[in-house]
Amino acid sequence: MRQRTLLSFTTVLTVPFFLSGCLTNPAKPNLDTAPFETIEYKGQQGLAVVKASSLYARGGTGQGKTVGLIDSGLNQTLSEFQGRVADPGHDFVDNRPGTTDRVGHGTQMAGILAANKDDQGMHGVAFNAQVIPYRFGDNNEPLFFDSEIAKSWQYAFNHGAFILNNSWANAIPATEISEARYNQVMPESLKVARQLVEDGAVFVFPTGNELKREPLAEPGLPHALPELEKGWIAVVALKADGTAVNAKSNYCGVAAAWCIAVPGGDAGAENGLLTTGKDGKYVQTAGTSPAAAMVSGALAALHSRYPELTAQQVRERLLATANRSGIYANSEAYGRGLMDLEAASRQAPQPAIN
Repeated sequence: MRQRTLLSFTTVLTVPFFLSGCLTNPAKPNLDTAPFETIEYKGQQGLAVVKASSLYARGGTGQGKTVGLIDSGLNQTLSEFQGRVADPGHDFVDNRPGTTDRVGHGTQMAGILAANKDDQGMHGVAFNAQVIPYRFGDNNEPLFFDSEIAKSWQYAFNHGAFILNNSWANAIPATEISEARYNQVMPESLKVARQLVEDGAVFVFPTGNELKREPLAEPGLPHALPELEKGWIAVVALKADGTAVNAKSNYCGVAAAWCIAVPGGDAGAENGLLTTGKDGKYVQTAGTSPAAAMVSGALAALHSRYPELTAQQVRERLLATANRSGIYANSEAYGRGLMDLEAASRQAPQPAIN
């Protein structure tokens, strides 16, 4: 019998669980960011909070980079995703190539991550990157299976996705997970995750939406399995303007060393992050899932800025350059700090010549 666990999209389902170093950067150069700070850019207000226009001005747009989207599928017919789909992926609900998106969550996350820069509505943080979508769950009862998660990760990686965006987590605190316990419920996924981390992949997970002091199982998994840390990022969600943890997000907690904070929006018509709906309209979304999608997109965009680095080196650069001033110095809540794409995209200094 296949093990079955609960998938959480923007809101985590709370149920019993049965089963490198610091970078030194030169002073900020003068950048012409104005061409990128368009109405479309400002439509997704989280982009300004993380200073994405500085990354764009330095050439980091996601060009040539691919992200695996492990979610509820994607409406690939929308204009926002023309040219943004590297491979049609797979639908594990209908068991066929390609995906649809009845729930709409996956399309919303894809919008945050990689929607086109086309002077309409908003654009993704990595508007030139591509995604490979996978569909799990059906209607409003999202369920997934260990073997399908493992297959989607491996398939995406085999098709060029070194960044794997996950909008789900097992509803148990990371502090209660051990290697033996996790291996009981997700044995195939754990095996694949270990191998892909060794092969250079980066896994991105939301901390969860329960406003607790610890993240859920997957974002905190390196707490039990330290060898995964080099390929892992947990994401805490801030309010849309970047001030404080939003009304849903769990803290970084034990994941502080590999956790980063980005806008995820709050509930309410004017408090979420603008993104693409499954029917092509623009909608508001909020929670740790859109925050995770923003980080996955940022990794892709930053990797295109530094193609000579590995995905895991880009991950470390993103974490090491986060803003730890003011409230963001609280590592329990904000981990490594507020994601700062201006700092992350500055040219590293050349080594001194003796």
